[in-house]
Amino acid sequence: VSVFNNLVRDPYNIVGGFFLDGIDGGTGAAHEVSLDHTGHPIVSKLRDCYLAAVAQGRQGQIPLWAAGGLGKTGDLAADAFKMICLGANGVFSGKLILQMAGCVGNDMGRCNACNTGLCPVGITTQEPPLVHRLDPERVAQNIVNYFLAMDQELKKLMAPIGNSSLPVGRSDALVATDRAVADKLQIQYVC
Repeated sequence: VSVFNNLVRDPYNIVGGFFLDGIDGGTGAAHEVSLDHTGHPIVSKLRDCYLAAVAQGRQGQIPLWAAGGLGKTGDLAADAFKMICLGANGVFSGKLILQMAGCVGNDMGRCNACNTGLCPVGITTQEPPLVHRLDPERVAQNIVNYFLAMDQELKKLMAPIGNSSLPVGRSDALVATDRAVADKLQIQYVC
């Protein structure tokens, strides 16, 4: 939050956004130690930054972008909706994009070949026999199709709260069934 507070006071307006990546993210190239022992949950850090901006009357001046395990539940639109309601101006996802490209690294095992130039599916390589394994046109179409579908799902989630645009900071659209979580995020508690 202290870093975000300094960025909000940026007199030169050189910052394009504050990118928060939570503990739950990680690609097939990530090492176990960094996946398992570093970072903070994205939900609380995002909310802390958003509330700090609100307290200063400066929300929206520096866009907040959130990532870290989004889509891991199998529903990126629902995860994105929650992040936006907690204060994110947008979300990003690394692992999901890599998996759409065919990355073989997953939550059960890491490939760890990204930095070697020997990616077995051709994503991060210049080796001709490996490069030909990747079909960039198919990958691009997969990504476009996924995000068009996600956009439709996000619109369905926004409709019941009366929004046709992103409900940034609309925490009243969320509830928590855990009192400690509700208190930390400053959202409604329901039992």
